[in-house]
Amino acid sequence: MAATADVAEIALETRGDSPGFWKTWGRHARNKPLGAIGAVFILILIVAAIFGQDISVGGETIIPGFSPYPASETDIINKLGAPTWPDHIAGTDSLGRDLFSRIIFGARPAIIIGIVATGLGILGGMIIGMTSAYAGGATDLLLQRISDAFQALPPLLLMMTLVTVLTPSMTTVILVIVIFLIPGTQRVVRGTVFSTLENTYIEAARTIGAGPLRIIAWHILPNIMAPILVIASVTIGGTILAEAALSFLGLGANSAENPTWGFILFEATQRGNLDRWPWLALTPGAAITLIVLAFNLLGDALRDVLDPRLRGTGAGA
Repeated sequence: MAATADVAEIALETRGDSPGFWKTWGRHARNKPLGAIGAVFILILIVAAIFGQDISVGGETIIPGFSPYPASETDIINKLGAPTWPDHIAGTDSLGRDLFSRIIFGARPAIIIGIVATGLGILGGMIIGMTSAYAGGATDLLLQRISDAFQALPPLLLMMTLVTVLTPSMTTVILVIVIFLIPGTQRVVRGTVFSTLENTYIEAARTIGAGPLRIIAWHILPNIMAPILVIASVTIGGTILAEAALSFLGLGANSAENPTWGFILFEATQRGNLDRWPWLALTPGAAITLIVLAFNLLGDALRDVLDPRLRGTGAGA
């Protein structure tokens, strides 16, 4: 019934008999102001990741970035400088590099790892979860015991081990994070599929001869997309935090051209005496905290908007 109502609402919006797309989401933003604030911070992150540094094609810059300085540009004379306007609004580090510029450059690896690792992890979790629930029996038992084994392992310790063995790089970090995203995602998908399979329209589809692929594509996938979107929005923040933790330990995707936030924080702790130069740690720490919080706030808001049981209750962000 909820799915039918959603289809009817979309049809009404198409004919112009109900508020349009922007009005609808504007209403959601007013009802969930914390989620809207989170979305704004995420939009700022995406803009910084795309346009913060030069966009080049074939070695030629086609769109200059808005970052005030290159990430690796040093100025020893102004090292450990306090925040000043407008030259260094977040201060400089031990080599005189502008911290605000380094945070902007760090947005690109953060958003790439966050989106790609989360996307691959959720895709793998969806495939395994749907297969496990639909097949049932020995297949379900085997897949769940493998998932339990992975979830029993200490994530950070094993991620450190795998990254060290495979050599630290962006690809390695994404691969390692994906491995640990799949078990949790597939468990949520599996539970949702089990509840969907109990509906009478699934039995009706089987009665008229619909095969497994058709049932999954037309009846199961639409019912799991709402929880998947919520999981994705929250997981991206967790993925960024996991990459920052690896970078803080020197095992992330850091490079001179694109320093990661975790590595910038690691460099800050190497100086000691943060009471004298607090901006060294506060700047990357604030960036990590705000973005992770933004994705969590957006995830809570999406959960309330997409779950029919919570609409109009005022629950959540």
